Amino acid sequence: MLYTELRIYNISQELSKEIFWITKKIPYYWKNRDVDQIRRSSASVPANIAEGYSRRFYARDFIRYLIIALGSSDETQVHIKSLFDKEYLSLADFNTFSNRYKNLSIKILNYINFLKKKHKIKI
Repeated sequence: MLYTELRIYNISQELSKEIFWITKKIPYYWKNRDVDQIRRSSASVPANIAEGYSRRFYARDFIRYLIIALGSSDETQVHIKSLFDKEYLSLADFNTFSNRYKNLSIKILNYINFLKKKHKIKI
């Protein structure tokens, strides 16, 4: 199995791509601040899943990277709210991305819990 076959990787990769394209509409000034932050946090999710997967033979390491990916997913939710508050995202886009990132965070957490139980790891 490859990391590209993990559902959480594919979901996070698709969301990161969508965040990139939707933030292209935001004025240049904010691209130096808010847009850069949301793009970086959203790209961090699939990157950490992939990097952690390369260490899957060391379950604790893999879980550690998944926890980082979870943090990046939650951070992206904060940036989505910030862009909405500044009226750079419509209510529909805000709701869509917020819900999809919340669901992604839940899936990552469920996978972490599955691995912890499977490998009998207490963190």
